[in-house]
Amino acid sequence: MQDTVKKFLIFVTACFLIYSGYLIHLVLVRGPALSKHGANPRPWIIENRVVRGGIYARNGEKIAESIIEGDNINRKYYYPQQYAHLTGYHSRRLGKTGLERAYDEELLGQKGYAQRNLEARFGIDRTEGEDIYLTIDHKLQMKAWELLSPYKGAAVVLDPRNGEILAMVSSPSFDPNINTLEKNWDQLRQDNGQPLFDRSSQGLYPPGSTMKIVTAAIGLDKFPQLENEHFDCQGAITIQGRVLHDLRAHGRVDLKRALAISCNSYFANLGMEIGSEDFSSGLKSFGWGEKFSFDLPIKSIPLNQDGLQSLNGLAESAMGQGEILVSPLFMALITGSIGNQGVMMNPYLVKDIRSPEGKVVWKQEQRFLRDVATPETAWRVQEGMMAVVKPGGTGTAASLPGIDVAGKTGSAENPSGRTHAWFVASAPAEQPRVAVSVIVEHGGQGGTTAAPIAKELLRLALLQEG
Repeated sequence: MQDTVKKFLIFVTACFLIYSGYLIHLVLVRGPALSKHGANPRPWIIENRVVRGGIYARNGEKIAESIIEGDNINRKYYYPQQYAHLTGYHSRRLGKTGLERAYDEELLGQKGYAQRNLEARFGIDRTEGEDIYLTIDHKLQMKAWELLSPYKGAAVVLDPRNGEILAMVSSPSFDPNINTLEKNWDQLRQDNGQPLFDRSSQGLYPPGSTMKIVTAAIGLDKFPQLENEHFDCQGAITIQGRVLHDLRAHGRVDLKRALAISCNSYFANLGMEIGSEDFSSGLKSFGWGEKFSFDLPIKSIPLNQDGLQSLNGLAESAMGQGEILVSPLFMALITGSIGNQGVMMNPYLVKDIRSPEGKVVWKQEQRFLRDVATPETAWRVQEGMMAVVKPGGTGTAASLPGIDVAGKTGSAENPSGRTHAWFVASAPAEQPRVAVSVIVEHGGQGGTTAAPIAKELLRLALLQEG
C-alpha cells in the first residue's frame, strides 16, 4: 500500500513539475511573441483604448496616424505605395508588420516613457501613444519611388557618417490601408511581382561588378604595392579549363583603370592571388556572415566559404558572380564605408520618439559597426570609383556638375533572364555625405539603367542637405 501511495505521489509531483516547466516556458520564452500575435485578443482590447501614435518623416511630414471615427479607431497611411515596406500594416485579421510591429509598444504608449499611458491598461480613459520620427527625407523618398516604380527593384540612400537612412524603397509595392489590403490580400500574396516582399532589406542578389570595390580593398590590404602593378587583359582569362570573358581586351591596366572600365580578367586574377583564406577573411571584415541590428527585419548576408575553395569559385566571387550574394541595404553600407574612411556605421531608420505633446522621450544614438578597411586603403578604392564616373569610365551617367562622384556599375548575371542592373555611389567623393545603392531587376547594364536613378537621388539628397 505504501509503495502504491509513494508511486502516486511521485507521479503527481512529476506532472506538477512538467506543468510548471511548461508554464515557465510559455511565460518567459514564448510570452513576448504570443503577446504580439495577431490572434491574441488582449492587445487589441488595449488598442481600443489607445489612439495609436503617428509615424512621421524627419521634417514632420505625416506618414501614418490613427483617426477616431465614431467608436472605431482606424489607421490611415497617407503615402501607401511609397512607404508600405517601411511602415508595414496594422490589421486585426492580418496582424502587424514593419515599423507598426517593431515599435508596437511605443506606438501604444506602453514602453514606460510616460506614466499616464498605463491608464489605458486599466480602462480609465482613452489615451495617446508616442509618435515615432524617421530619418527618412520625405522628398527624397518620394523621388526614389517615382524613379523606381516603373521597375522591379530597390533603392537605398543613407548618410555614411552616422548610418541614417534617408530613403528606402522597394518596387512593386502595395497599399497598407486596411480596407484595400484585406480586400486584395489573396491577390497580393499570389502576385508574381511579390509586392509584399521588401527587396531593399531582404532581397539577396549577386552584386555583379559592384563587388569589385570590395575585392580591390581586400587586395590592397594584402598587397600594399598593388596600385602600382599592372595586368595584361587579353579579353578573357582561362581558369582550370574554364574561360571567363570580358567585353573586350583592355590591354595593360592597373587597379584604378580596372575599376574604371570594370575589367573582369583583372579582378578574377586578383581574387586568385589573394587566396581563399584571405579573401574569406576580407569578406568577414566587410560584414559577410555577420549580423547587424536594424529597425526592420533584414536578411543576413551569407558567406559560403566552401564556394571559395576552388580557383573558379574565387575568381567568380571576386568579380561579383558565383555564390556571392548581397542586399541593396548592405551594398549601400559598403559604399558608404569606403567613402567614410573605411568606417561602417550601424544603419537606423527611427530618429526619435516623442510624446503626444511633442517632447522627445527617446533619441537614437549613432553606433559604430565595423572597420572595413584602413583610411589609406579606402581612399585608394574611392579614387578608383571616381574614375568610374569620369569620362572613359562605365558610370558617366551618374556624373554631377561641380561635384566629384565615386561610383561603381554592376551587371549581375541572372539565370532567369536579362542581367540585373546595379549602381552604387557616394558624394562628394572626398568627404561623402550621401551614399546610394540601386538595383533594377532585369535592367541590363548598370551604367545605363541604374546609374541615372542614382544620379538623381544623389543630386536631390545633396540639395536637401545644403
